[in-house]
Amino acid sequence: MSDAFDRWVERRHKPPRDRRSIPAELYAAVMSLPEADRSDRQRVNEVVRHHDEARREGRTVWLYIDDYRDGRRRAAGEPGWIKVFESADVAERWFKENDPEGVAWEYEVGGGRARGSVWLYSHDPESRDVGDVDWVRLFASQGCAEKWVEQNDPTGKIWEYPVQE
Repeated sequence: MSDAFDRWVERRHKPPRDRRSIPAELYAAVMSLPEADRSDRQRVNEVVRHHDEARREGRTVWLYIDDYRDGRRRAAGEPGWIKVFESADVAERWFKENDPEGVAWEYEVGGGRARGSVWLYSHDPESRDVGDVDWVRLFASQGCAEKWVEQNDPTGKIWEYPVQE
């Protein structure tokens, strides 16, 4: 029986033009690890279990960056700059209607379940590196976000974005 690590390694070393894939959730979990840890069976299986648990408990959301509107680049914090989806299914439905080639990335929400809104912090708001696990931190409440920013980046800003269900 194969585990998450076996599925990851099989996907990682498949020949060119091989169309086999792995679930987006597995890919997102493994990509949240530093490159060196992606070859460690224990770390890969551990992070996949952690992400599965967080997903079951409603502590993950999917982010899509929508930073161009009417030929103008949106800035961090502007309404609509980030779309936050409750699940991959919600994101897929939105993409079918609005951006069939769009991609969303899964992120864990700190401080509890994502309900109604999440608060977003980015150490580099000009970056558009949405696929990088360190691009943003998400929080379930404004208080949780403010506490983290106060302790880690006192000049940092947070922004609230609604979670689409």
